Parts: sequence; C-alpha cells; structure tokens
Amino acid sequence: MASLRKRRGKYYARIRPWDGIQQGDIQIPLRTASKVEARERLAKVKAFEEDIKDGIDFTFPWLSDDGKTTVKHFTVAQAGDGFIEARRGDGLQKSTLNRNKHSLNALKRVIGESFPVERITVDTIEKFKAEYQGIHSKQGININLRLIKTFLNWCEVKGYVEKAPKFKPVKFPDAPPSYLTDGEFADIMALDELDPFYKQVFIFHRETGLRLSEPYHGRLDGKWLVIHADATKQKREHEVELSDDLIKIWRLMMSRTDAWVKMGRNPRNFTAKVSKMFQWSCHKAVVENHRFHDLRHTFAVRMYLLTNDIYKVKQLMGHNSVTTTEKYAKFSRRRLASDFSSLKPYIEEADQRMKMPKIGFRDTETRDTLV
Repeated sequence: MASLRKRRGKYYARIRPWDGIQQGDIQIPLRTASKVEARERLAKVKAFEEDIKDGIDFTFPWLSDDGKTTVKHFTVAQAGDGFIEARRGDGLQKSTLNRNKHSLNALKRVIGESFPVERITVDTIEKFKAEYQGIHSKQGININLRLIKTFLNWCEVKGYVEKAPKFKPVKFPDAPPSYLTDGEFADIMALDELDPFYKQVFIFHRETGLRLSEPYHGRLDGKWLVIHADATKQKREHEVELSDDLIKIWRLMMSRTDAWVKMGRNPRNFTAKVSKMFQWSCHKAVVENHRFHDLRHTFAVRMYLLTNDIYKVKQLMGHNSVTTTEKYAKFSRRRLASDFSSLKPYIEEADQRMKMPKIGFRDTETRDTLV
C-alpha cells in the first residue's frame, strides 16, 4: 500500500513493488509541505498503484500544466503485457492467451514494441494490413485485427488512450462452409488401411457436430452427453443426445484417451493425432480441401436439410446467435439433397409435413359459409 514519506520538507508517495526477488522503491513527488494536502494527493496515487507497480509512469495533476492525470509514453509492449495479464485474470484458456499474444506480436513487428499506444491511429492499422498482405490470408489478418480492436478498447477503458481508433476488417467474399458429401465420406470409410477406431471417431463427429476436443470434456447423463462450459467456445454448458451406437463410440474414445494419458502423454496431442489422421484419410481417399472441422459443417447442413429449421440447427450447434448459423441456410436444398442422397427418405417425409395445411378447417367448410 502506498504511503507518505517526507524529504526536505516536502511529501512523497512511496510505493514498494515486489518483483519476486526484492522490494523496489518508487517515490512520486506530491509537491506540498501540507500533510492534509499530501494525503489528498496520496489517495489519487493509490487509485493507480497497481499500474504503477507494473511499470506504468503517470503524470499527476500537480505535476503538469493541464491539471490532468495522464500516462507518460505508454508503449505497446507495456500495454500488451497488462492486457494479457487482465485476460489471464478473466480465466481464458492457455491456447486463447497464446493466440492473443500472437496477434499482439504481429502488431509489434510492424510498429515496434516502444511505439506509444496513444499514437495508434487508423493509419497505423492500415499499415498493419498492408504489411501482412500476401503473408497471411485475409481471414488470418482479420483474426489479428479483432484481437487488436479488443486490445485498444481495453486501453481506452483503462485510460491509456483517449479514444480507441475505429477500423474495418479486410474485405473478402464469404466462403461457404465446407462439408463432406455422402460420396466423399463413404470413400474415407472404405479405406482398408484406416484404423476402424478413427472411422468411428469420424462418424461420431459427423453425427453430433461436436468440435474436435469437446467430447473429451463431457459426462454422460442418461443418453445426453453434457459438455462442460469451459470446453465450449461459447463458455456455456452444451448437451447432445446420443444414440446407443454413439454412446458406445464415445466410451471407446474416452477409453483410448485415458490410456494415452496413462502413458504420460499430453491429451492435446491425442486430439491433434485424430485431426492428422483425418487429413491423412482425406489424402488417401482423394477427398480434397477438407479439414476435421468440416465434419461439424457436415452435421449442420445435414440437420438443416432434414429440418429446414435454422433455429433448430442453431440449438443443436450451440451457437449464441442465429446469425452464426445462417450460413448453413444459404445452400440450395436441391444441391444438398443431391449431395446427401442417403437422407432422401427423411427429406421427403419432412417436406411432406411442411406441405400439410396449418389451418384447422376444410376448404369445403369455407365454401359452405359463402352460399
């Protein structure tokens, strides 16, 4: 806690940061000989004590002509460190924090670590975009831009910048979700050299729409697989109803990953291997331009084809907003019916239900009233 110290008749605010090895000593002049006034100014210093301990240098009203509390030359590196610590305090997963660091490092490489954060403008961001054109994909640039925007908004809230600059992402045509047709999936399932275990894993994800790691963070409640909130992208609990066959596959998947962990291996490496086996299978089956996440897309378009209800698909996918799900409704149902011929009987049944009249009287009854 900051305290008062008097030197040569004047008061100072004394802060003693601990770096894990030794105690530091930061003294901020209060420029007064009055103890009452010194205490008032000490209270203002205490409001920024944690930031000062983190190495941020402030100019207080009694030390400047404009009578405001401002940050002295707060660099991107300093702000970035504080931002990452704040995100860590919010409970973000290590992988997410690493992604955040990667985006900030990309910014530092363009403008330098010592660049004052308050001098970041729209022109700075345009320079960043231009620097990575041709190096990163447009989607990759936008991923970094989203984090940079979050970072600058955080700086505004903290008072490190007066106003966070407003900028737009890189424009590019929206690519439709990539899914595996019945034929493509059948070609993968027909691979003799593919371990049957991985075939069952691929089936499980196509039939549930779960992300790669989610099944391993779930618990079975009757026929419902309940995914823990920390393991979902939306950070809320998600439930998926499983058939008896899918329950057997899930238990096999859990058994395999448990054995993997008992051998002293990292669980994340297990899911990484599953993803690599999918890539290998696509290569062997000559099924081009697909990744493991496309099994989730396949689930979504199949469910939309069966239900013709985008809100139902939203619920099954666990999306926060139907806007995220609407991309699956942009496909032609005729095209989807062709790509998923195995669903034809169910589609015809669903379409027939849609054609049934919703009004509870016959047309003849209406005509009778007009006679």
